[in-house]
Parts: sequence; C-alpha cells; structure tokens
Amino acid sequence: MVIGLGNAHRRDDGVGLAVAAEVGRQCPGVPVVHCAVEPAALIDAWDGADVAVIVDAAVGQDAIAGRVRRGGIGDLASPGVLSSHDLDLAATYRLAAALGRAPGRVVVVSVDVADVGYGSGLSAVVAQAVPATVALVCAELDATS
Repeated sequence: MVIGLGNAHRRDDGVGLAVAAEVGRQCPGVPVVHCAVEPAALIDAWDGADVAVIVDAAVGQDAIAGRVRRGGIGDLASPGVLSSHDLDLAATYRLAAALGRAPGRVVVVSVDVADVGYGSGLSAVVAQAVPATVALVCAELDATS
C-alpha cells in the first residue's frame, strides 16, 4: 500500500499527497491512502499491510529542494532529515508494533521541500520531482510483488 502524508494547504507539504494520487492513477489496484499527520490515523491506515510505502515532504539542514530520498523507518533518526510536520514516523511505528498493528516492512520516500507556508500548489522545483518520485514508488511496489 501507499500512504501519502501531508497538508495540501501548506504548499510543498502536499507533495506526499500529490505523489500518492498519481501512484493511484498509474497503478490501479494498489491501495492508496491520503493520511492526516497524526499517529492514530497512520496506524489505522497501514494496519494489516505487508508493506507500506510512505511518501512525505522533508525539511532539514541538508535539504536540497526537489531531492528524492528512499529509506526505512531506521533512517528517520539520521540528523538533517526531518518531516515537515510534527509526526514522528519512527515512534508511530514502534507504537504500532507494540499494538500488533505495524506493517511487515515500511519504506519511506521523501522529497526535500522548499516552501511549507500557507497556500496551495507545489513549488516548481518540487512539482518537477513528482514524476521521479512516482517512478521510485512504483518500482518499490513492483519489487515487493
């Protein structure tokens, strides 16, 4: 399954939602969820999934707007890679695992963002990263099937 995280009303923070929507169009039959940025919603979304691919915006000291990264839950602890919101994916995964509601494997795909201010629409550099991000997510899905 694919879970797009973000807020479409905070400019580039909506990149996870945009990528998930495009994956849904290109990969019929793949469950796609647009998820609020709260741990309980994420746990409900991935409950029962063998593999969850999470797509989110990233900010940080070493962010390069438009750069796409792929990693796992363990990579989220690395310095300089932060979500653009307060959701702590690693802690949410640990909670879900303790509750027996974690997927077997989580892949995190992030896009470094430029603008998370109020407004709609992605910045040009982040919008240009969407096709490559979709391709990465689709490749990940192909590798797990």
